[in-house]
Amino acid sequence: MRSTSAILLTTALCASAARIHAEAERPNILWLTCEDISPYLGCYGFEQAETPHLDALALEGIRFTHAYANAPVCAVARSALLTGMHSSTLGTHQMRSNVLLPAGIPAYPKLFRDAGYYCTNNSKKDYNSNYSRDSSLWDESSRKAHWKNRPEGKPFFAVFNTTVTHEGQLSARSQAKYLKRSQIPKEPRIHPSKIKLPPYHPDQPAIRQDWARLHDMITLMDSIIGSRLRELAEAGLAENTIVFFYSDHGGQLSRSKRYIYNVGTQVPFIVRFPKKWQHLAPGKPGSTNDELVQFVDCPKTVLSLAGIQVPEIMQGRILFGPRREDAPATAHFYRDRMAERYDFSRAVTDGRYYFIRNFMPHRPRGRDSSYGYQVQANWGAWRSWYEKSPGTAGPIRSQFFRPKPVVQLFDTQKDPWHVHNLADDPALQGKRKHLAEDLDQWMIQTRDIGLIPEPLFHDLAGPAQSSKTLYEYAQSDAFPVEAALKAAKAASAGEPAGLGSFIKMMGDEHPVIRHWGAYGCFRTRSRTEEVKRALNNMIESDPFAANRIMAAQALGLCGDPETAFSAIMKEAKEARHGYVLLFALNAFQYSHTDDRLTRQDWSLFSKKAPAKRVGTDNTGFGYAKRIISASRAKWPERQKVD
Repeated sequence: MRSTSAILLTTALCASAARIHAEAERPNILWLTCEDISPYLGCYGFEQAETPHLDALALEGIRFTHAYANAPVCAVARSALLTGMHSSTLGTHQMRSNVLLPAGIPAYPKLFRDAGYYCTNNSKKDYNSNYSRDSSLWDESSRKAHWKNRPEGKPFFAVFNTTVTHEGQLSARSQAKYLKRSQIPKEPRIHPSKIKLPPYHPDQPAIRQDWARLHDMITLMDSIIGSRLRELAEAGLAENTIVFFYSDHGGQLSRSKRYIYNVGTQVPFIVRFPKKWQHLAPGKPGSTNDELVQFVDCPKTVLSLAGIQVPEIMQGRILFGPRREDAPATAHFYRDRMAERYDFSRAVTDGRYYFIRNFMPHRPRGRDSSYGYQVQANWGAWRSWYEKSPGTAGPIRSQFFRPKPVVQLFDTQKDPWHVHNLADDPALQGKRKHLAEDLDQWMIQTRDIGLIPEPLFHDLAGPAQSSKTLYEYAQSDAFPVEAALKAAKAASAGEPAGLGSFIKMMGDEHPVIRHWGAYGCFRTRSRTEEVKRALNNMIESDPFAANRIMAAQALGLCGDPETAFSAIMKEAKEARHGYVLLFALNAFQYSHTDDRLTRQDWSLFSKKAPAKRVGTDNTGFGYAKRIISASRAKWPERQKVD
């Protein structure tokens, strides 16, 4: 008879062998990502592309023709990629922030690690939340992180983020670096004169040069992706690895990255299934897939492919595999604060028609975050061209620098650059109504936090150190999402006939409704005594700084700029929270009172902005400092807004 110890040893060895065998039968998953490009690849029919490695990958895999980032900017889009939840649900929708998420919010690397996978990230995190600082997400996250470092027998999930197509790489300094290393040709591969410009870009040398160099950077990125694929094959792992390639959002020249148009959200998306795992694929090698794909789908999909239980809280769908879920009829997008400048837009597409609702239509897109102007010549070239000839620039090339329509509707099939607004086309009113209702339902269902002004976040949910998070507040009955959406839609439309309802909203018990009431008055620009009294009353009595500032901003256009300026100045001077200061500095401009600011004022504000952005509060101070620095350099800063 065998001894008990021998039986236990045999059992343990069998269990170990079974575990190793089970792990060996699970696919490795490799995410190869790049930054800031739309589908500017040969396999997507882009004529000026030179992307042989990605074209070959598409022939071996599935090319998705309607794949989208849910946000047109990196940290917000990456938040959805990490959690499988919309950033506008989590509160990670502002670019950038350090939002505190509750422990129950999933992060796919943790789930993979718990299931026995070795998870590496090389190397960007940038998740717009406390997860950016969470060391437990990955086995390794650094520029040296690699699947090669895994323990023997472990399946891997590995991310390699190629940064050479990031918008900052088009700066003069970065271009000099690549030329020195001979990584791109001395002269652009495509002569700038041969570039096909989008209809919104004027024909300027700097714009043509940046477009030409972008194609060189994409070709360089393609070669780096090729080396990663070759590395996988040489290690004998290609036949057990499912490979994804995508860009972190669209882009990258002016009016693409950061903007909610198709060129900012649509991405290249290719998935290669080796023969061993071909049964999980949604098509044969070399085929295309026209279903709507969103970043929020990716975590559920990869967890399902690996046989890992998918958290019910995740909002996306499983794209393929045995637990595939049906494709939705629409995909949704969000755009909010971009660095130092506030905005609020939502969009929906059915794959062809693309509907945008602008909740802050007074803010021109081209008077936005300064970063693009700092790193790329095309931004400044376009703005200088426009400012020299605003009257003759034409409607398509001018719209970037002018206030936005409240609603926009584009036919992406006929108008891929989204320059012809069809919202008032009589033949498309049924489509407009359908997409508008779909967007409303989605915002309510996902409890869109964009309806809450950012300076109110901590007033409603408490400081970052508290146990209550913004997400938990927005999921509670304390957030009247349907009423807030109704108020925001009415206020953004700003119809004079709605003035009475705006004044009534300013007396509502909920601060979010009061805020949108003040914004409605701002939009109407009514100079009646009743409006002035209501706005002055909010300035004097509302307990929340965000509302007092919005009322003052409205008052500046409603006939009392003196009181408006004094009220905003008071809030800026007394601001103890970075987002309040940032909101106030924005309000100076849009109340048309910023020309009253002195150099002494800017110096005073500068002392409130710490040099380092550490933690949630100081993020707002950091971006306020960007406005302050720009204003002191070009004093006074008037951006000629309407």
